[in-house]
Amino acid sequence: MPTFVHISDTHLGFNDFDKINEDGINQREADVYNAFANAVDSMLQLKPDFVLHTGDLFHRASPSNRALIQGLQHIKRLTQAGIPFIVIAGNHSTPKTVYTSPILEALQTIDGVYAIYNQKYECISMDGIHFHCLPHIHDDADYKNEINFLQPKGGVNILLMHTSLGKEYLLDEYGERIFPEDRYSLLKEFNYIALGHWHNFQVLPQWDNACYSGSTERFSDREAGRAKGFVTVTIDTQTHIEFTSIPIRDWLRFDIQKCSTLSVEDIKKTIQKLSTAVDDGAIVSIYLHDINPHQSVAVSNVWIAQQFPNALVVLPRRIFQAQYGDSSSYREHVPIEEVFAAYCKNEIKDEKERDAVEALGKQYFLKYREQSFDTKE
Repeated sequence: MPTFVHISDTHLGFNDFDKINEDGINQREADVYNAFANAVDSMLQLKPDFVLHTGDLFHRASPSNRALIQGLQHIKRLTQAGIPFIVIAGNHSTPKTVYTSPILEALQTIDGVYAIYNQKYECISMDGIHFHCLPHIHDDADYKNEINFLQPKGGVNILLMHTSLGKEYLLDEYGERIFPEDRYSLLKEFNYIALGHWHNFQVLPQWDNACYSGSTERFSDREAGRAKGFVTVTIDTQTHIEFTSIPIRDWLRFDIQKCSTLSVEDIKKTIQKLSTAVDDGAIVSIYLHDINPHQSVAVSNVWIAQQFPNALVVLPRRIFQAQYGDSSSYREHVPIEEVFAAYCKNEIKDEKERDAVEALGKQYFLKYREQSFDTKE
């Protein structure tokens, strides 16, 4: 019975934060390459019968030369070890127009690689194992039509899809597909369902044979603290799924609740205490919930970043009260004029002086917007 690896959402070529490493490469781009390399290192030690990749091998439909080189280099390490590599296209790596050739077509030049990218169902059969491949398809009607071709055959049947198997696995991205509920009965006929698109490892509770392996790196603080890697699957009388984590950069998320009930000093002390739990090079997200505008000014982004000198980047997020003193509704952003006015009200007691400072501030904000508009034009 086969033992194989299921990996997904490597997003080679992704970059973020404008942080450059000593090699002149965006640090997050390098992190993504390192994660894929670490995953391949682990696979070579496991020596599986084959590797399945369920989409978004690359972050873009037209990846950079560096991303393409990294992908080809590590895939060839697998195929040269005699491990076939089967990959389907995801929504990020599928061209949106007919004028762009599918990048996965380039992988067809490597012996032992089977790439499915033409926005239609295909089946690959090897040694009694049937790989039913449903890549990302931009058109929803075409996608639902291709599902009709999912027909298990004699032997072992493995289904590869880049889709959301339930609304809870949507990522709010362009063109993402959701598998129709009225076709769920089809899924029970497959020995294993290899899923891509959702970035966290998840064996689906309603099916013991369906699994998201998750991404190999963290791409937002929704994934903070979640282990990343791939799954090893053995199909015998039952399907056995085991997650293998890989070493990647830490991403920590801290939530400070009910800031409006705290003093500015208390908020700062809480942040300083949290900083002791952060390792060198980590990405840090800090959410300040229910914060007042004047508190926001007093606890600046610059000050927060200074408390984490060894972090790669610090990402403060503020959830403001929608109305001052009203905690029934919130918003993440407020106009700078409103923040400044609230700060002045809290810090400047003399009404005449406060009005003068507010008026001067409005002039500067207006001047900035005019200059910014001229620059964009």
